Amino acid sequence: MDLPITTLKQELEEQGIIVIPGFFDVSLIERLQQSAKAIFDIQFQHLGIEGDYLSQMITLFEEHLDVFISCGKMIQSGMLELYQIAVHPELIQLLHDLGLEMPAMCTRPVLFFNHPSLAKATHYFQTPLHQDWTSMLSSADSVVVWLPLMDLVHENGPVIFYPGSHKLGSLTDKLENGFAEVDFDRNSFPSLQANLQKGDIAIFSTLLVHESGVITNNEIRWSCHFRYTNMLSTDFVERGFPHPYIYKPSQELIDQYLKKSS
Repeated sequence: MDLPITTLKQELEEQGIIVIPGFFDVSLIERLQQSAKAIFDIQFQHLGIEGDYLSQMITLFEEHLDVFISCGKMIQSGMLELYQIAVHPELIQLLHDLGLEMPAMCTRPVLFFNHPSLAKATHYFQTPLHQDWTSMLSSADSVVVWLPLMDLVHENGPVIFYPGSHKLGSLTDKLENGFAEVDFDRNSFPSLQANLQKGDIAIFSTLLVHESGVITNNEIRWSCHFRYTNMLSTDFVERGFPHPYIYKPSQELIDQYLKKSS
């Protein structure tokens, strides 16, 4: 890191976001993307789906939606490589240095693959103006670590951040389609749409207003994010560590597969 930690900490407090170029080794990020693609490759081979990678993904999405969703679930929450980055010692030390005295993951690590042709609704590939805090109810100093698995350009639709908007506090107590959408004037704060490269990371307050950019090329945007709360934050302790996320199996899906195998 070129900037001293005190400068980064102050910038995070003031702007609600910091971007750190080259934090992770590029080969580590490339292996993560390769591992994610490999899970889909297994089903491409099994189902005899040929073509370039995007056309294979679209075919799987359009003709085998249940398999597509299952692959997506595996890479979003089951990949060992994803967890290895989320708990990377250097990243955890950085969070500690930035003020999270006792950082803990308050949601599972998530890996995203976004493209208009791989979604049933717009909000599945392009998130609206929102804050992450309402869906987490984490500490006031909680943060999101966001990183691309590819070199991003404007046409990939990188995340658009609104520095300083975290000082407005929580702007909503409601969730829609999984997002805490907010009523926010885009002209009231400057915007930042960083074209991050592989290995770069963005760390931002969970109260920062942000949204997806628009994908205007024909590439899948690969990225992942990790959410961390501070277990020693007074406000979080006093609220009794609320944890609104519920992870449970789908009985409908279990019944469906048991019926197929009987």
